[in-house]
Amino acid sequence: MPEEKPTLDHEHLPTKLGTEFIIKFHRLLKGTTIYDRKNVIIGRLTQECLGVINGIIQSEGNLFLKIVRDNFFFNNIRIIVRADNYPIFKAFWQEMRKRWIGDIEFSEEVNGEHLKDLVYLLSGVEENNESNYLYVKKQLEYRGIESIQVGKLEFFKDEDIYIDSEDQKKYSKEVYFKSIGLVKEVVESINNQKALNIRKAKRLMQNVVNAIMQDDSTLLGLANIKNYDDYTFNHSVNVAIYAIALGQRIGVPKKRLSHLGMAGLFHDMGKTRIPKEILNKTGKLTPEEWAMMRSHPVIGTELIMRMKEWGELSTRMIQGAFEHHLRYDLTGYPRLTRKIKITLFGRIIAIADFYDALVRPRVYNRFPYVSEKILGIMLERSGKDFDPAIVKVFINMIGIYPLGTLVLLNTNEMGLVTQIQEDTELIDRPKVCLLYYGDGEYRKGKVVDLRETDQVTGDFKRSIVKTLDPNEYNMNVAEFLI
Repeated sequence: MPEEKPTLDHEHLPTKLGTEFIIKFHRLLKGTTIYDRKNVIIGRLTQECLGVINGIIQSEGNLFLKIVRDNFFFNNIRIIVRADNYPIFKAFWQEMRKRWIGDIEFSEEVNGEHLKDLVYLLSGVEENNESNYLYVKKQLEYRGIESIQVGKLEFFKDEDIYIDSEDQKKYSKEVYFKSIGLVKEVVESINNQKALNIRKAKRLMQNVVNAIMQDDSTLLGLANIKNYDDYTFNHSVNVAIYAIALGQRIGVPKKRLSHLGMAGLFHDMGKTRIPKEILNKTGKLTPEEWAMMRSHPVIGTELIMRMKEWGELSTRMIQGAFEHHLRYDLTGYPRLTRKIKITLFGRIIAIADFYDALVRPRVYNRFPYVSEKILGIMLERSGKDFDPAIVKVFINMIGIYPLGTLVLLNTNEMGLVTQIQEDTELIDRPKVCLLYYGDGEYRKGKVVDLRETDQVTGDFKRSIVKTLDPNEYNMNVAEFLI
């Protein structure tokens, strides 16, 4: 066998080393928010991170990590982020943005105490303070730690910055409900043969992309709420949100993300031509009605093709409309006369559409599937109905317990999942807002992190026993999340 070229590994080395460092450093930084400095878990996380840092310094001479926009550079070479590592990179990026720290440098090997000094300094700084890097620098100098340097995060003029989490949530909610209004507006324009406000639609979709890039948890949470009202419009917006969040994780460029969102937003346009009595029928559809229902991808494609206003977007939107019920193995509908390669947009929107359609109650599906069951079905059908690589990324994105899931804990407490862990190893340990019952209604309690362990035994303090149906408790989950 011919010898493999050694350059291949060398080309991938910065990405490999940079990824190892970010994963270990992020876990240690997050650990500081839960455990004190002398905790055994902090000791273990410190040693793991130390092994990576000192190993890199021994082989590379130094370790320099810089953040520019949402890109990471390891020793001045950009790190290529794999889809399965994306959640950790994004979470680390958000942590550093909050602290206004843009680069970290280790110029020589460090010891555990110095590394702990750095992470506890970073953990303790005031959020959204531009001068944090100066404070950390001075503290490191004061402690005689010359081998570690930090630098300020640079922002650019064209960036929309919503660092404050409450402002970000408010902005995301506005964008969500404006998107529902936009879909209604477009449907009315089509029905009344009026001109469409394309510029408004494009601008709004860019806002959705910005909100998801800043922090996707609020929009994914809104998409996960099982809303009975305005199913058609909610569904369209949810598919767009899932599609953008999924596209971002697999590396779709920012400009294309807004195209993907538009394709998701109007994937069901063909349903505007299906009679309401068929769309809203509670009983089983007749073969004729089912044939009409299955015609909506073709009708949607024809509607988009007639609208000249969409310009370059037309092709992308046609992909969403025509392909969202085509399966990965080309079965499904519409029936094809020849083999085609389903586009990336089509494969993404098919997954987003399937998940949202099953998780949401409708006239003929008052009791929707629970998320675990849907994700199980998707895994089962992976490779046949869905692109297996995208299914894997989607499951990591949604989590075993999606945002808004009502859960019972082993402490007999009840709560709502409010944040999924970025680390896929801890996907079953989300953050949960505890709920308590008083004066005839459920109220919000404190938020607990299911990663927390007992200081003495080392066991997890709380674990999820099972998911619960909010309908059985007469509970509107939306009231707690919005």
